[in-house]
This record gives sequence, structure tokens and C-alpha cells, in this order.
Amino acid sequence: MFKRRKPRSKLHALRELIWPSMGLRRTFRYVRLRIVRMSDTTHQIAGGLSIGIWISFSPLVGLHFVQAGVLAWLFRVNILSSLIGTLVGTPWTFPLMWWASIELGALMTSFFGIGGSHALPDVINMEILWHIATTEPLDLFLPWMIGGYTLGLACAILSYPLLYRLIQVAKAARLRAKLEKMSREGRRITEEA
Repeated sequence: MFKRRKPRSKLHALRELIWPSMGLRRTFRYVRLRIVRMSDTTHQIAGGLSIGIWISFSPLVGLHFVQAGVLAWLFRVNILSSLIGTLVGTPWTFPLMWWASIELGALMTSFFGIGGSHALPDVINMEILWHIATTEPLDLFLPWMIGGYTLGLACAILSYPLLYRLIQVAKAARLRAKLEKMSREGRRITEEA
């Protein structure tokens, strides 16, 4: 009943992931409205979004939703908002996030004396990256994991107060608009009577 008449091809689905057909502005507006309309407290929604941001820095791309959901459940924050928070990781932001994670992880592992880990080479392409991943996977993934979770946690801590305030203001504006609409309808009803 709710299926498409013409099913989407895999190429079309990939294109939708990178550039939505309804446009980025409309997509962001939709996500913003979904967040503001959530019935949880402002703390729970902002906490969930922060957890989603934290997990977006993880190199385990296929497990972002699972990690965000489990952490949201453990911290008793909104699980849906944590899943929405993982949308910070996009094909446009992943390269920068992962580069910063690997560099920070390499710095941290060298500082703590964990041998064998090093930063990425100055010139990198897919062949060099594949060679590092297949011959010395710990040299790539250990710093990436350590740096990713550390950098993600820092971003989550820094983003929480900002998200809290934005959600608080948006919910107050929504409540004001709802009360104004109710008062207009109340006036209209009394004028008709």
C-alpha cells in the first residue's frame, strides 16, 4: 500500500543520501521540526543529539545507529534524537572527521608510548590507505578508534549546551505560537456567539 510505484534504483538511493531530492534546506527544516516536536525533556533531546554527534566520529560506520541507541539507552536520553544526531556524519563531513580522528589518535598513542602507531603519510590515496589497512591494520585503526571517540566526546560535551539552548528556545516559540492560536480561536468563538 505504501510502496513506490517505481522502485528506487541503488544509484538513485545513493544520490538521495548525498543530495536529497527535496533539497537540503527542506531536509534540515524537517529534521528540526521533528526534534522540536519530540515530547521528551529538553535535556533528554539535547543529550541524545550530543551522543549521536559523539558516535559520528567513530570509524565503525555500519554501527553508528547501534552505538548511538545503546549509549542513549544507557544514559537515559532520547534514543530517536541520538539517531538523528548521527546525521552529522555525512559523506561530506566524514573525511575531515576521520582525518582529525586519526591525527589525534596518532598523537595520543605516541604520547602514551603505544608502539607501531603513526600518523597518515603526507601524500595519501586509496592505494596507500588500502596498503596500510591490509598490512598493518592496528597502525591505522587503533589511533582512529582512540582519536575518534576522544574527539567525538569533546564535540559532544561542547555541543550539549548549545543544543540545549536551541531546543529550549524552539520549544518556547512553539508553545507561544500554540497559545496565540488558541487565544485567536477563543476570541473568534466568543465573537460568533
